[in-house]
Amino acid sequence: MAILGRVIVRSAVRAAAIYYRAERAGRELPPGPVVIVTNHPNMLMDPLLAMWAAARRVRVLAKAPLFDIPVFGRILRSVDTLPLYRVQDDPDQLPRNRLAFQEACDTLSAGGTLLTFPEGKSHTSPRLAALKTGAARIALAGEEVAGWGLGVQIVPIGLAYERKQRFRSEVVATLGKAIVVADWRIEYESGPASAIRSLTKAIALELEAATLNFVSNEDRELSETADLVSARRGARDNWRTREPFVSRLPRLRRLAELFGWLRTCQPDRHALLARRLRSYRQRLVHLGARTGDVPPERETGGALRALVGGAAVLGLAVPIAALGAIAWFLPVGFARVVRCALRPPVETVATVEYLAGFVAVPVTYVAWVAGIAKLWGAPGALVVALALPAAGFATLSWWRRARELWENLGVYARTLGRPRLRRRLEVRRSKMVAELGRLATEWQAAAEHRVERPVA
Repeated sequence: MAILGRVIVRSAVRAAAIYYRAERAGRELPPGPVVIVTNHPNMLMDPLLAMWAAARRVRVLAKAPLFDIPVFGRILRSVDTLPLYRVQDDPDQLPRNRLAFQEACDTLSAGGTLLTFPEGKSHTSPRLAALKTGAARIALAGEEVAGWGLGVQIVPIGLAYERKQRFRSEVVATLGKAIVVADWRIEYESGPASAIRSLTKAIALELEAATLNFVSNEDRELSETADLVSARRGARDNWRTREPFVSRLPRLRRLAELFGWLRTCQPDRHALLARRLRSYRQRLVHLGARTGDVPPERETGGALRALVGGAAVLGLAVPIAALGAIAWFLPVGFARVVRCALRPPVETVATVEYLAGFVAVPVTYVAWVAGIAKLWGAPGALVVALALPAAGFATLSWWRRARELWENLGVYARTLGRPRLRRRLEVRRSKMVAELGRLATEWQAAAEHRVERPVA
C-alpha cells in the first residue's frame, strides 16, 4: 500500500501542475531539514502544488478529519502524512498532537522536509489569515532536541492563483527567503513562548512577501486594471497578447501595497481612482476586451495582419485540436458535470473538478488504448498511447489561443472605424498612468519616511 500510495501522490502532484499552468519563481529550496509553510486558499490543490514546487519528498501535516475519508485517508497514511487535531474538530483529541509533533521533530532530525499550512484553514479571503504557531514550535523543538546544530530552515512557498476556480488558469509558486531557526536560540532559551511568537511573526512577514495580498477583492480588480493600463506603455502589441501571470505577479504585488496604502491614508483619492479604473474596465468589457485592451489607432493595419495570420495558424491546427477534443471529451465533460451537480464553494471548486478528472482521465486513457489494441493490435495501441497525451495538450493550447483570437477579433471589429473612441481611450489611459506614477512616488516617499523616522 505504501508504494501504491506514493505512486498515486506523485501522479496527483504532477496532475495538479497540469490542471493549472503552474510556474515556479524565487529561490531554490535549501538542502537539509526544512519546514515549508504555505498559504491555503484552495483546498487540496495547495498541498499538491506546494509539493510540486518543492520537488522533493515531503511529509505533510494535515487536519485529522481528512484521515476519516474512505480511501483518501488510507492514502494519506500510506505516505506518512501527519494528522493534526484542532479544537474545532474535537477538543478531546488535542493531546494526540504531541505524538504528531514528536514525529515531525524526528523527520527534521533525519534531514527530512515538512509541509504545513500555518493559517490552519482554507479560505477565500484576499489576504493571509493570522498564522498559528505550530510551524515555529516544531522547528524550535527540533533544533532544541538536536542541540541547536541541526540547521533547520523555514521556507515560505507562496501560491498565487490567477483564477483559482478555473481549469488551465495560471498559478505561480514563489519560494521565498529561508529563515534560519537557530537564530532564535538565545530568545528561546530565555523564554520559549516569546521566541515562538517572534518566529511566527517572521514567518508571517516572509510568507506575506511571497504571496499576493489585497485589502479587499475590489483592490484586486483595481490592481489588475491598473497593471493592464500601465503595461500598455511602450508595448505596441500588448492589446492582443496575454502576458504570463508569473511576469505580472511582481507588479501586482506592488500595486496591492499601493492600493492598500492609498485606501488607508487617502480614502477619497482611492475612491476617485477606483471610479476611473472601473469605468475604463467597463468600457473595455463593453467593447469585448475582457482580458486584454483595444488596438491603438496607429495599429489598425498591423493588427489586422496579425489577426489574420493567427487565424490561419489556428485553422491549420484544427484537425489535431478536433482529435484531441474527441479523445478527451468524456473526462472533461464528467468533471464539469460533477462540479455543476455538487456546486461546491469557491475554495473547493478546483478540488472537486480536479478529483473528478483524476479518476476519469486514466479510465478514458486505458479504455482508448484497450479499444484500439483490440481493433488494430499492439502497434496501433502503442501509437494511440503516445499520441493521446500530445493531442490533449495540443487541444488545450489551441482552445486557449482560439479564445484569445476570438476576443481580439471582436475588439477589432467593434473599434474599427472609430478613431475618436480610440483616441479618448488613449487619453484616459495616459491620465491614469500619470496618476499611478505620482501615487507610486508618494507611496515610496512615505515608506522611506517610515523607515527613517525611528532613526531620527
